[in-house]
Amino acid sequence: MELSHRLTRHAHERSTGRDIPPLIAETIIAYGRSRDAGDGTRKYALTKESMRELRRVAGRAMTNAIAPYWKRNAYVLVGGDCIITVAFASKPLFQ
Repeated sequence: MELSHRLTRHAHERSTGRDIPPLIAETIIAYGRSRDAGDGTRKYALTKESMRELRRVAGRAMTNAIAPYWKRNAYVLVGGDCIITVAFASKPLFQ
């Protein structure tokens, strides 16, 4: 499967180190909510509403697979067509 966003070297290192696979990052981008993060970048994170949409579209198995990342507040920082980094926030980015 080809990803729609390219991972920078930094994002690849963080993805590996933080155990957030690129497919999970792409899912967060596709279904998550975003906000401006400055310097032309956007920050994406899953919300309760986006998890409902994911379940409706992809089913329970996919939702169950991504739920641990949602519970740990995983987010993705994107600039253009590149994933700059992936991480876990200390608190939810969206309420």
